[in-house]
Amino acid sequence: MKSTVKKLDKSQVEITIEVSTLEMQPYLQRTAERLAKEMKIEGFRPGKAPYEIIKQKVGDMGLLQESIDDVISATYYEVLKTEKIVTIGQPSIDVEKVAPDNDFVYRATASVLPNVKIGDWKKLKVKSEEVKITNEQVDKIIEDIRKMQATEKLVEREAKTGDKVEVNFEVFLDKVPIEKGKQDKYPVVIGENKFIPGFEEKIIGMKAGAEKEFELKFPEKYFDKKMAGKTAEFKVKCNSVFEIELPELNDAFASSVSADKFKTVAEVKKNVLENLKAEEGGKQEQKVEIEMLDKLVDISEFEAIPDLLIDNEVHKMVHELEHSISNQGFNFADYLKSLNKTEEDLKTEFRPQAEKRVKISILAREIYVQEKFEVRDDEIEAEIEVVMQNYPNNEDVRKQLETETYKDYLKNTIGNRKVIEFLKKEIIVK
Repeated sequence: MKSTVKKLDKSQVEITIEVSTLEMQPYLQRTAERLAKEMKIEGFRPGKAPYEIIKQKVGDMGLLQESIDDVISATYYEVLKTEKIVTIGQPSIDVEKVAPDNDFVYRATASVLPNVKIGDWKKLKVKSEEVKITNEQVDKIIEDIRKMQATEKLVEREAKTGDKVEVNFEVFLDKVPIEKGKQDKYPVVIGENKFIPGFEEKIIGMKAGAEKEFELKFPEKYFDKKMAGKTAEFKVKCNSVFEIELPELNDAFASSVSADKFKTVAEVKKNVLENLKAEEGGKQEQKVEIEMLDKLVDISEFEAIPDLLIDNEVHKMVHELEHSISNQGFNFADYLKSLNKTEEDLKTEFRPQAEKRVKISILAREIYVQEKFEVRDDEIEAEIEVVMQNYPNNEDVRKQLETETYKDYLKNTIGNRKVIEFLKKEIIVK
């Protein structure tokens, strides 16, 4: 088999492969055996008709055409392995020569993983700031816990800050009711500022049974673009007022948070402090990691990134967003509608970030090779066992996790993790 490799623009490669008549023979033989099982040939049991009979039946060219896919599949990947070419996606195939008793010639054009010249990353330094938690942050969490344990008492007085008020309201724009602008028995805690600015202040002083009309301007960056910046009329009726009573900060409160863990308020505060430090530490680590990778991309030189890679990353980012929106209980189509955007608009917006993510992935792979990292079989098996903890005794899941495709995915994931941790130790300064 002969092959020639020609490098094209935009990280593409053209491979011309010539398979001799002698090399074609095993493929023709296997095709004839397959056809013998599929065809009904008088005088022969299924699968027993000899090669020459099958060739007479389908013709030389017919047998050749039936064999082409197998020939291309085998020889193309053999050349990739021999030439150490890493392609992306499926190739475009153009058959140049196919005829009985002639060499078979075809041309495969494919995108390849672009080369990268990594800058001197050993000179890069990114500072990681010390995580500091204030008493105010701790107190806010404690206050939130108290609110979760609050009790409500119906009162016959005017509503004031801190009360929960149940209201019916309707919103009008130019005296026309807006879509989904009517709510009954809607709970509002005055002072939490969870409604549009000014609404909670307007219902201070209302008693059960009281009605009120007023105008408010929606924020310029309101999620519903049709209402953003518009002045609307509100009709509100107060149904009831509840006084919210928070539990006292004492040992009983500490035990209510976790009886087997805390006995005093000081212990609760200490735990909150530790959790906040861990949370902020995670955010800080993510921040400096992104900064590190951005700087690494900036000092490196990339060949043209294939559109296929960027398109795949954009698709992944849209899917990630859709999954996140769904987990919050929202419909993705409604979410896009509220932004007045289409999925294509999102893809356009995501493209620059997708390209950066692709570059980071290419960098990680190159550093993995340069630094001679390895992913051992036992590391892959350990990852599989972690996943299997969620599916105990489920052999169907185990079979899926044991496939070579999934193991390759795990190998890439573990390899990337090793590269990132390696770079963080070298670049990030505490």
